[in-house]
Amino acid sequence: MATVTSSSILCHHGKSIDACNICQQRKHTQLITNLDMLLADARPRLLRLARMNGITPDVADDVVQETLMEAWRHLDNLHTAERFSAWLDGICRNVCRRHARAQNSPSSRYISLSTKQQDDIYEIEDGPFYDIPDPQALDPAEELNRGDMAMLLDRALAYLPSETRELIELCYLAELPQREAAERLQLTIGALELRLHRARRLLRQVLNGELRAEAEAFGLVDPEQSSGWRETRQWCWFCGKYRMRGIFEQQPDGQISLRLRCPECSNRYDIDMTNTLNFVSMEGLHSFRPALKRTLQLTGVFFSTAITEKICVFCKAPVHTQVFPFGELDSPVIPDRFYLMVDCPNCGIFGSDIVSTFIVHPAVMTFFEQHSRFITEPSTSIEFKGQQVIHARLIDLTSDDKLTILAHRQTLQVLATFHE
Repeated sequence: MATVTSSSILCHHGKSIDACNICQQRKHTQLITNLDMLLADARPRLLRLARMNGITPDVADDVVQETLMEAWRHLDNLHTAERFSAWLDGICRNVCRRHARAQNSPSSRYISLSTKQQDDIYEIEDGPFYDIPDPQALDPAEELNRGDMAMLLDRALAYLPSETRELIELCYLAELPQREAAERLQLTIGALELRLHRARRLLRQVLNGELRAEAEAFGLVDPEQSSGWRETRQWCWFCGKYRMRGIFEQQPDGQISLRLRCPECSNRYDIDMTNTLNFVSMEGLHSFRPALKRTLQLTGVFFSTAITEKICVFCKAPVHTQVFPFGELDSPVIPDRFYLMVDCPNCGIFGSDIVSTFIVHPAVMTFFEQHSRFITEPSTSIEFKGQQVIHARLIDLTSDDKLTILAHRQTLQVLATFHE
């Protein structure tokens, strides 16, 4: 493959770029003067980038050639000469994506039409193939959006250390399996995952900082993050798809509450997964794991005491308890579940889904301790030994372990547990 130089490329005016008076009046004159050297220096890097983006060795040189030619023809789109390398890398990634789409398009799986057949089709406008779009043609609006996004990503990557950029390019842009990426970087899987976690954190910091305005335009910045919300290590126990986000929030009376929200469930049902309000003191706690542990312990004690002794553990006043199906509650809740409401004349009304009231039960407590990523199935009413009971189940998503709980329909006394 011949080396690309400025003299070997024809401009839009049909002349060699070096010989075209119009093109020679372009901006970045100093960059154009040194362009042959810059292109030669960039070729090895672009070849590596193409390979990291899934381009096979036999095609990589063509991709780089196309990248360099496209860069020449669109040099006026470069805002600052200092960003030339990052801009060139972005073009290379776009060319790689186009090649990948071409390889995966339906047309690549069939034998091409002969030249004669193609000529006939193009001449007959009402022919059967006339309205079939070019599989390699792109929607201009879609391409503009994709190009802007790629440029933003390139700008964000430029703020990161070179090792972090390489990691993101391998695992997210080239979409290599973690094992293959770890082998290339001579890392263990555990070390790779740790570095990926740090890389994502650094990238979020850039998008929330220097590039926040651009990131907001693309919807890449979560408004919750700017308000102090942070990702926790606790998976949502309703959907199991996302780690919950948490915040320590100051109440009007000065006390600190813990709030946890699931990116999916909280938005869908307009609820917090956990909101301690003044129910549990967060004094002395600054991280989510011990705060959640304290919340679960006190929640379990509060509801179990209310169920069995009918008193409030805080003020010792008598309380009224009642079990409701989700359809009988006015406040937003997760559907298809039973809920316990505790009404204390001094402390107010507290509510919880049924499973949370069983936390102090030894079998449930053990399941919580042994499994970090589980979900609670919708609770139902079934017949057990001649009486109506509430059926609840915990399912671990990593091992498929299950814990089934059967409780009295009114008193919530646990009648039986089954571990599968």
